[in-house]
Amino acid sequence: MTTTSTTKLICPECQHENEPERVYCHSCGAKLDRSAVAVTKEPVKDTRQRVKKMFDPTRAKIRFLFFKTSKMILGAGVLALVIQMILPPDVPEPTHALVLASQTRIDMENAIMRHQPAQLQFSEDQVNAYLASALKTKQTALNKPLLDFKRALAAFREGACIITQERSVFGLSLYASSGYSVSLNEGKIVTANRGGSIGRMPIHPKLMEFAEIMFADVWSALGPDIKLVSKFNGIEFHDKSAVLTLVGAP
Repeated sequence: MTTTSTTKLICPECQHENEPERVYCHSCGAKLDRSAVAVTKEPVKDTRQRVKKMFDPTRAKIRFLFFKTSKMILGAGVLALVIQMILPPDVPEPTHALVLASQTRIDMENAIMRHQPAQLQFSEDQVNAYLASALKTKQTALNKPLLDFKRALAAFREGACIITQERSVFGLSLYASSGYSVSLNEGKIVTANRGGSIGRMPIHPKLMEFAEIMFADVWSALGPDIKLVSKFNGIEFHDKSAVLTLVGAP
């Protein structure tokens, strides 16, 4: 049996190195000068070994097991990711304390109307009751095709506020959360994203900035309430509580 040597064929047009079995350049398509390729005779023993290697059933089995295992690992990874996205985070039960909600609004409005120094502290329960009341009449507008809005709730940590929204598809609740550091500056609320999660799967702050679109309709629905908070001069978050500060008229 004859075979060509491993001499590379240099294209006279583009100087590209081509495999010895090529007739035309792989880069530019020019015809190659094959006179430089020597034809040698391959020993029968080498030929048999090469053919045996090509059709070795063990290698084929190893290759098959490799691809099968890779698919299984990839599938398991995707399944684990989906499960993490579906699992609900630790959230409180829905609140129906409308008295807390109305009192929270009254306290904020009175502080602003009096133009006197004030410091108001609200618990997570008070704020979540307030959110439930504020969004109750806007729930229909917040519904999306196949994705019904259920509620939005807040959790407070030292220096951070975490907003979670619950939506349902075919009765299955799905959760998305986003954390923020918040400050008030000349009548504006300034926020910086601190990351979030979908279900129990954490999302990096940089990626969460692009996922903020999930909360756009909620922020729009809470527009008047956000404007009310922005009339204060300072806001602080502590474990399970938020503090609003009003300096008062100069």
